[in-house]
Amino acid sequence: MLQALPYHLKVRDHFAQQTGTWNFFAAVKTREEQLAQYKTELLKNTYKFDVKADAGIYEKVEKAKASLGLEQLPVTVYQAQYTDEMNASIVFLNNEAHIVFSGRITQLLDENELLAILAHELTHVKLYSTLQGELEIAERIIMAIAGNYHSEPAYYETARLYRLYTEIFCDRGAYTVTGETAPVITSLVKIATGLDKISAESYAKQAAEIFSSDSGVKAATVSHPENFIRARAIQLWHEKKEAAEEEIIKMIEGSTDLDQLDVFKQKELLQFTRKFIQLLLKPNWFHSTLVTNLAKQYFPDFSYDDTIVLDEQFAHTISSSHSSIKDYLGYIMLDFALVDGSLEQIPFGWAFQFAESIQLKDVFDAIVKKELQLSDKKLQQHIQNTMAAWYKLKEGEKEQVVLESDASV
Repeated sequence: MLQALPYHLKVRDHFAQQTGTWNFFAAVKTREEQLAQYKTELLKNTYKFDVKADAGIYEKVEKAKASLGLEQLPVTVYQAQYTDEMNASIVFLNNEAHIVFSGRITQLLDENELLAILAHELTHVKLYSTLQGELEIAERIIMAIAGNYHSEPAYYETARLYRLYTEIFCDRGAYTVTGETAPVITSLVKIATGLDKISAESYAKQAAEIFSSDSGVKAATVSHPENFIRARAIQLWHEKKEAAEEEIIKMIEGSTDLDQLDVFKQKELLQFTRKFIQLLLKPNWFHSTLVTNLAKQYFPDFSYDDTIVLDEQFAHTISSSHSSIKDYLGYIMLDFALVDGSLEQIPFGWAFQFAESIQLKDVFDAIVKKELQLSDKKLQQHIQNTMAAWYKLKEGEKEQVVLESDASV
């Protein structure tokens, strides 16, 4: 049974909470003149397949509609002119579907592959028709925001993932209609490569090999998600159905990359960063004015937490993080180690100790060496000297340091 994927629902729920934005997009109605104008443009720039003369295409359309529960949907198929790029797209306006082929798709694909492509495109309508059209509204919202030049990168990433999960969903629709994965995979690869013959089995093995050899591989494009992602996803769904969802999500999203945060991971990283800074600044001697001001640059409502503790789960999250996140945390530690010169070497010593306790020693050492332009020997001397200052503080000079810090303000 075809069901919206978890990411679709996350995006819908996210924007449904923003009632002003949601109501604005939900109120947009397609007018008759808009549909008429679109049809006119299609007729100018395409060849419209005739129901009788091109009966083979429309027979496949009817078969796909029946399997997808779209029997009442009017569908017209066109061949685009003036382009050699192979593609297939669908526009759903005023309860009518218009499928446009580009390039030599009808010559390149066999009967089952052409059925798979038509089914894939019609499954877009299936998705838009579920949940009272809420997913279509969510898609228009995220695409509109992501398309704005001034939008944050997180919205672009959210749109990228939303579109990718939509392609995954539509591949499942194609599989539902054809009853096998081969035409879904071969049609995908033929359109991308232009090759006349493709082995679905070989390509599925190739996709599986990519993920077995590099756990960090994930999708990175918007309009045409990597074919091996989609091939692997449909193969997993064929083998495991709903039980494959967790593996597919991991494959698509991978570990959190600082340069590819969607709105959800951005929020998670903000919460994680707040706790990280609270842990780093837990010692009372670290609560100087300069340190506090820096913390409030990260979070205007920042507050210290004397009860916070470093638990195994938090430490494991750090140790298993993407390298970009580890570097990010390392630079946060460097910021606070350098911000208040009146604390002298103690913050650095504590930072080296803290880095070791959260398994970021090598990362932090490398950052310090680079930013302070130290040789290996100078780095080791710096570590020894600053940690000696930190250990001395632990032995009973805490109050003196606090007083010195306060006096310097």
